[in-house]
Amino acid sequence: MAYVIMWRMSKTIPHKKTKAILFDLGNVILDFDFTPAFRRLSGASRRPAKEVKAFFLRSGLEVLYDGGKISSKQFHDQVKKNLNHGLNYAEFKKVWDEIFTLNQGIADLIRRLRPHYRLVLISNTNAMHYDYIRLKYPVMRHFDRKILSFKEKVRKPDARIYRKAIKACRAAAGEIFYIDDREDLTEAAAMLGLKTFTFKNNAKELAEKMKELGILR
Repeated sequence: MAYVIMWRMSKTIPHKKTKAILFDLGNVILDFDFTPAFRRLSGASRRPAKEVKAFFLRSGLEVLYDGGKISSKQFHDQVKKNLNHGLNYAEFKKVWDEIFTLNQGIADLIRRLRPHYRLVLISNTNAMHYDYIRLKYPVMRHFDRKILSFKEKVRKPDARIYRKAIKACRAAAGEIFYIDDREDLTEAAAMLGLKTFTFKNNAKELAEKMKELGILR
């Protein structure tokens, strides 16, 4: 909705030239599915997978962890205490981390953009996931800066993390094009003046929008 409103305004207010591209991580660059993690934790704790999933949804531990409010060790300890899963830290980390798959279309697009724009990553993520992702996926090396919730201790859609991202982009808000899969997050960024696009797992559609805006040729 925010994107549509902004695009209508552009008919009377000229768009500033795009100088930086701001990418979300999950369900944009990397797809993720917690189902395998819940299933493996179910086997380790002898609890139904849906009970394991319900625990994470109601406990708020993941939100605290993504927000940098608890450490990786504290997160592991709390999950172990509540689920009684019996996995040591290294075993748990493997279960917790192996949930991602690369969106190759977006990775290819990032490589095309890299020579021409400042690229910044913004993500609600945690230390275990980020350590795993940065080593496994070479696409992460294309980013000039990474604004990560667990390091900044603030999560999207809080305006503070967007302001940090704007600063990292070294551009005015109107010179930044931001891609995220959640409309509530693109709306929050649009309120600060960013040009936004809500991604629906279609790299071709995103590339076409970038061509329409003159970002890609």
